[in-house]
Amino acid sequence: MGNDLGYREFCSQFDAFFRRNEKNFGNGKGEIHYRFYPKGFTAVRDEDARFIRDINARYYHRESDRLQGDFAVLEKDGTGKARTYCRFSAEKMYEDYQKFGWDIVKEAVYENLEYCNSDEIGILDQIDDYEKVKHRLFIRPLCYNNFAWEAGRYVYRRFEDMALVLYVLIREDEKGIDSAKIPKEMLEKWNMNRDTVMDEAMVNTYSMAQPRMYMSPFECIRPPFERGAFMSLNSPIRTLDRMAMPTVTTTKMTNGAIAMFYTGVKEKIAELYGDSYYVVFTSIHEAKTHCRGSLAPRDMLKSLKEINRVFPKEEMLSDRVYYYDREKGTFEALML
Repeated sequence: MGNDLGYREFCSQFDAFFRRNEKNFGNGKGEIHYRFYPKGFTAVRDEDARFIRDINARYYHRESDRLQGDFAVLEKDGTGKARTYCRFSAEKMYEDYQKFGWDIVKEAVYENLEYCNSDEIGILDQIDDYEKVKHRLFIRPLCYNNFAWEAGRYVYRRFEDMALVLYVLIREDEKGIDSAKIPKEMLEKWNMNRDTVMDEAMVNTYSMAQPRMYMSPFECIRPPFERGAFMSLNSPIRTLDRMAMPTVTTTKMTNGAIAMFYTGVKEKIAELYGDSYYVVFTSIHEAKTHCRGSLAPRDMLKSLKEINRVFPKEEMLSDRVYYYDREKGTFEALML
């Protein structure tokens, strides 16, 4: 089949593909039910209403009880009631179809099904049990302005213009990390205090991705595990020159800016400089530090704004320059 179908014709073929293969999607790991939700769909059942609100918030950043796009949805009959299993935006699939043809659409569907059929996805079925999931909880830094539209639904701490958001790790392999934000109602189900959960998740995050400091961009390229371990007792990084501008991240690098919020990291950097210092969060993945007096804060801010302008919005963490005062032990955004 070519890639010359119109959108409505594509949706019809897309729907027929799911219906033909519905009985085979389970792969022996539970019965799967298919349903197509058309754009403009409104709900009668509460579970459908929740589904619509979640889709609209997640894909369209809108609060509405009317579905904003066409979606194919597979639900798995697991523990006595169906749960959303995989969902596919027909509009997104149509874009892929136009560029690459029908085969890429089928490949995307089966790749998602393989992931959803994996044993580790079952952690979401156990999400109500804190003891079973607590070792998988971790924290990811997000720009608060990018997160604000959904902030009321999830567990997080706000720090100035950033949000430290609670996630559960679903799967981690050579392809990367799959995770999900934790809804705020889970705290009540767990009968847990938010601060306690967040503190324990931060410890997990440290264990998953230890802090690292790289002195040049070249050190960041596929570094060995031990390189940049500035928090280690045997670290070769004993001091920092006042003009040094190291990159602070984690061994994973992805979402590495969280390292600046690990216990003891800010204090250690001040010890290495022997002074207070500035922090510029150049992305969600890293931060740059500058010793007090080495560079004008306004120049740092100008550079940060240019970085945020050039790189994707989802990579941005902050548009402010931060200052760690060594004597006071405070970490705050500057008013520039």
